[in-house]
Amino acid sequence: MHKCNICGKEMNTVEDINLKGFVIHGWRCECGNEHSDPHDVDNIVKYFKALKKGVEATVYKSGNSISIRLPKVIADLYHLNSNFKLPIETEPGGIRLRIVKQKVEA
Repeated sequence: MHKCNICGKEMNTVEDINLKGFVIHGWRCECGNEHSDPHDVDNIVKYFKALKKGVEATVYKSGNSISIRLPKVIADLYHLNSNFKLPIETEPGGIRLRIVKQKVEA
């Protein structure tokens, strides 16, 4: 249970708070007040610190495939795990990996 510090009502859990261009988890009250999940905020701070040093992926051979290894700071930021599948989009001069919300299978 998360209480609003403005009106005192119970806040709803949400997954659509925009913070510096990142969509994160948190809580939102009907009065409009939002609280960001501290864990998600920490991941954004770690990302910006890592960005100053340079963040890059590593490409390597894995069996008959080529694999891309993402830095932990990126995996944490987007809540990725080893079974996550990312759609690949091609565009002139490159590729783009898109993060999409995974469906929970029963």
